[in-house]
Amino acid sequence: MTGRREAQGRVGLEERLAPGQLFFLLHHLVRQRETALVGVLAGVGLSLMQWQVMSTLNRLGRATMGDVAAFCATDRTTLTRTIDKMVDAGLIQRERDRADRRQVHLDLTDLGRERFLRGLDAVEPFNRRVGRLINPEELPVMEGMIRRVLDSVLEDPAWVDDLMAFRRLKADKPTGAGA
Repeated sequence: MTGRREAQGRVGLEERLAPGQLFFLLHHLVRQRETALVGVLAGVGLSLMQWQVMSTLNRLGRATMGDVAAFCATDRTTLTRTIDKMVDAGLIQRERDRADRRQVHLDLTDLGRERFLRGLDAVEPFNRRVGRLINPEELPVMEGMIRRVLDSVLEDPAWVDDLMAFRRLKADKPTGAGA
């Protein structure tokens, strides 16, 4: 009887773990992409976090630290260390808001835009190669699935809209979760 009960327990456990398999696979997909990009970006003198910050600022334009942290899905402490190095290297300018001194705004400098474009030249072949694996008719289905999962996880439809568009859709929206 014990063997049968153990087998039933394993089946029940596997059924409980199955929904998490999606997140396990997504985690590995993202980590493998990041690992590949680290090597590509090193060739142009950028870290992965610097690239993410530059990509975000390129999309958003002048943005607050909170917005950049939210779009990069990182905490402000980690972001601040990266931003400090980027400011010292002349890639980003940091400016306090005149009306609200607690707010810090970031923007790419001309050198930062130049380095961003070099990074884009390095990253684009990887993105295109992998992107070709997705049929164009599958993309809307995939985006719909991602939106539904984000809606459920974040419970903030406005933030999900911003993430899906990779930009702020309204300037007066609060910073997304985790910022």
